[in-house]
Amino acid sequence: MLIKFDKMQALGNDFVMMNANQFSPGAVQLNRDFISAVCSRNYGIGCDTAVFYELRNEEIFARFFNPDGSEAEICGNAAGCLGLLIKKRNGVSQFTLRTEKKTYFVQTTDSEISVNMGKPSFDSEEIGLVGSDSTSILEKLCLPDDLGIYHASCVSVGNPHLVLFCKNILDEEKIKSLGASLENHFLFGNRINVSFACVRDDNKIMLTVFERGAGLTLACGSGACATAAVARVNRLVSSKEIFVEQKGGVLKIFTDDDMNIFRIGPAFLVFSGETDL
Repeated sequence: MLIKFDKMQALGNDFVMMNANQFSPGAVQLNRDFISAVCSRNYGIGCDTAVFYELRNEEIFARFFNPDGSEAEICGNAAGCLGLLIKKRNGVSQFTLRTEKKTYFVQTTDSEISVNMGKPSFDSEEIGLVGSDSTSILEKLCLPDDLGIYHASCVSVGNPHLVLFCKNILDEEKIKSLGASLENHFLFGNRINVSFACVRDDNKIMLTVFERGAGLTLACGSGACATAAVARVNRLVSSKEIFVEQKGGVLKIFTDDDMNIFRIGPAFLVFSGETDL
């Protein structure tokens, strides 16, 4: 069976988008083997996340899968790419995006896509914390002092994040090693995304994210939102508009007076094709 897809990217964070409306019932099994084949950069199309979406009346329902076959609750940059794709394919510039657990609002203009990620949650159960809470997490992790980590919080923006604020930017190899260890730490019942942040100004944060199920990526939209939320709540910054710089580029994260978080940035359609994976 030939499956149509669109390859998209936002700040180098890349996605394979497949419209599930093209599948007849039972035609495609979204199992670990199929997802891994789609995401493989050597044997498949290649991406950080595989996205399966369908149009349900005037809403979009989507599922997000990591290269290891596991399912993520949301992906901020993928939501932005969906905004561009739906505008190109259907001429719709704003829509409600639904996942299994949460609803988001996506709006596309000529220059950027805005995703309202909603309010951050610091609830331990929603984050998946085991035997701890989001505010005392740093002492429980027992991280080496020489890393210069001075603040840590856990937060959910639809998916769970551990945000570590460092005095200086850590080197990539150290982030890979520490990220892999922390992603699977026993304190996190559902594993966790790990963000390494460095505040550069009241409205600028440098960020590297080790994504759960994907590893180190060039950018992470939900990670940027989680980082901005933690920084605002803990008064590490005071600006409502924060520019989060990652290796793949810069996202603007805006928080309104009700603490709704908006991921604002670009998205691009790379190419479209068909596969018989």
